[in-house]
Amino acid sequence: MNQSASPWLDLFSQHLSQHDLSAHTVAAYGRDLQRFSQWLQSHHPKLSLEQAQMLQIEAWLNDVEHNPSPSTINRRLASLNKFYDWLVLTGQIKQNPAHGLRTLKLPASTKPDISEADIDQLLTAPNINTPLGLRDKSILEVLYATGIRVSELAELELNQLNQEQGLLLVTHPNQSQQRLIPLGPETCYWLTRYVSEARPAILHSRMSEALFISTHGKALTRQALWLLIKKYAQHAHISSALSPHSLRHAFATHLLKNGANLGMVQLLLGHKNPSTTQIYSHITRERLKQLHAEHHPRA
Repeated sequence: MNQSASPWLDLFSQHLSQHDLSAHTVAAYGRDLQRFSQWLQSHHPKLSLEQAQMLQIEAWLNDVEHNPSPSTINRRLASLNKFYDWLVLTGQIKQNPAHGLRTLKLPASTKPDISEADIDQLLTAPNINTPLGLRDKSILEVLYATGIRVSELAELELNQLNQEQGLLLVTHPNQSQQRLIPLGPETCYWLTRYVSEARPAILHSRMSEALFISTHGKALTRQALWLLIKKYAQHAHISSALSPHSLRHAFATHLLKNGANLGMVQLLLGHKNPSTTQIYSHITRERLKQLHAEHHPRA
């Protein structure tokens, strides 16, 4: 976390880091708490984070000047609850002032699914006759073929790829679990070409353990991967907004539409909680209806 307005923020950050949370999640909690602290300094300069009450918390969450979305409000409330629960646990305050506030009901998602035709256009967008184009082609193939998180892809090392068996060993962002994901023949083909042809050309005799590297010989960052996908979506004239998570979503959606079950998708996505995968349950219902209509004599 940055320079703290409260002496408890750094201790809270250390507490989170010891409880199986990724650095990205810890940083997100820190940003929310720093923003609330800054808001308090502007609107209630005599109050510290520990002294804030429900009235101030509710005012910040609904501050129209910043026009937060329902999902942003819910995330901020979760951060505050986590922090104040910890303060209660450590005896710094008697009760959590955010405890009586409820999360907002989120509107149904209107984001369209990415079609298989869109994916085909995206995968053919890179120029495979150049080292960087071959690298980018491999990245897109891996993201769609495995459904891994962009943070997981950014941290992949060369030794996590088993080309002979067609497997990728993926480490969860919080480093607490690993999973093996099979790679299809098409993805294996492009990865093999990238590793043998493009990667050495990009490295120029430099050493790196990272699987996907930048022109500086360093691992590609999450931001660079996001921009890469945005660029090729534009090249492919795809109107839907694409991001690394879009490819993860497409991976799960297309698996289920082609007959996979939720349990298998949960395993491949690396969801610890089955409820996380339940957002895709409507796809399996539609698939069952389709199968029933195709095969039942009374359908």
